[in-house]
Amino acid sequence: MEKSVFTGETQRAAIQGCSWQQERIRIARWEPKDKQRTRTIINEVIAILLMVSAVLPAMTACPTADITGDCRVDLEDLAILAGWWLDDCDISNDWCDQADLGPNGIVDLSDISILSSQWLLQGQKEPEGMVWIDITDPGVPGHRGFSGQMSQCETTNAQYCQFLNAALVSGDITVIGNHVYGASGLNSGEDYIDQVYYNLAGAGYTCDGATNGGAARIRYCEGVFTVESGLEDHPVTYVSWYGATAFGNYYGYRLPTEWEWQAVADYDGSYTYGCGTSIDNTLANYMGSHHPNGSTAVGAFGLFGYGLYDVEGNVWEWTSTVITSNYCVLRGGSWDFHVNFCKVSSRNLSNPYSTDDYSGFRVCQ
Repeated sequence: MEKSVFTGETQRAAIQGCSWQQERIRIARWEPKDKQRTRTIINEVIAILLMVSAVLPAMTACPTADITGDCRVDLEDLAILAGWWLDDCDISNDWCDQADLGPNGIVDLSDISILSSQWLLQGQKEPEGMVWIDITDPGVPGHRGFSGQMSQCETTNAQYCQFLNAALVSGDITVIGNHVYGASGLNSGEDYIDQVYYNLAGAGYTCDGATNGGAARIRYCEGVFTVESGLEDHPVTYVSWYGATAFGNYYGYRLPTEWEWQAVADYDGSYTYGCGTSIDNTLANYMGSHHPNGSTAVGAFGLFGYGLYDVEGNVWEWTSTVITSNYCVLRGGSWDFHVNFCKVSSRNLSNPYSTDDYSGFRVCQ
């Protein structure tokens, strides 16, 4: 039998079947000199935690025991917890700098238990700038509606770049030539191994006042992805259906189905376009808008319907709907397509591995 890492009072409590709460009260009544002695528990716990420090799968959200805010539970979090050991916690000290994980008003063995259960778990920080809109819509007649949260904006170059850098570190993508491919990393069960995610060399399209409009704006050099300056807030283009879906999987999001997308886009059922019953180039970015980069920054036009930007125009948005193994559905129209494609009922089909100057996406959860 292995020797327990806890001794003295805690060992006797275990033998007697005391609860964590009973043990907290017992420890809290100790004299100050005994309180100092109990800090040795932390050192004993460290030894055990280090024994189980194998790499664990990534989570799709930050662990609840992450005290430092780096989306990982490790020695830095344990150090903060140790610094507040058996201290009283309340709002005046931000509940002991958030070390009271319970929370029960004191940093004690119950917090050690929570931290140890999540030891070395690594989560993924949400891409910067994500704004979620709560929506419940009964849907298009004959099809399921939508109930959940939809991202207010189309996914940007900066957000997709953040994903690529994180996925590169976790081994979930690889770069070969000018293409980013899915790989078997920490999120391997959710990846599309060897499928094209992103085309780094997407040249764009010169038309309608744009030079190389909608070109790929993400660069890769010496192991780091960056975005061309000034275009961070433009919607990502040259991303495949595989690449859009992998982004969602990585963070615990998903692509909406085409009917969920339409349920949200037509608002209360009265919208012909994502911006209402009528449309012009002051309300959306479609052919005739004449923007030098083709795409425009997300949110450049007004909020419509449930409070979303660019539901019409700017870039076509991948949905999760697959017609056959060869075709996936996109909705919404884009900067270099005719205004008729901005109707909420319009659809486009493309191969899941296709990357184009007009294809992007938004996510939901």
